[in-house]
Amino acid sequence: MNDVHTGDTRESQDEPGLEPLVGEIDEKEALRQSIEHHEAELRDAVEELTAVVKSEVTLGAYITERPWTWLLGGFAVGLLLGWRHPHTPQGGR
Repeated sequence: MNDVHTGDTRESQDEPGLEPLVGEIDEKEALRQSIEHHEAELRDAVEELTAVVKSEVTLGAYITERPWTWLLGGFAVGLLLGWRHPHTPQGGR
């Protein structure tokens, strides 16, 4: 009996149908930001790993870690080479 227009028409019922689309857009944006964040973290981790590998592979890094070992090793190799090949005078046979 009450034919008064209350504003509850089909148009207002269609609006809630748009909300899931807005929610999907927000969810996609959140996923995109999450992916970008993880890509940046991965990029940083790869750069750090590359720097560590480069520094660990160089001979200088090993020598820097244990200089006395290398110094004594070099001295021992020099003694062995000098002992095996004694110096002969230039003029003699």
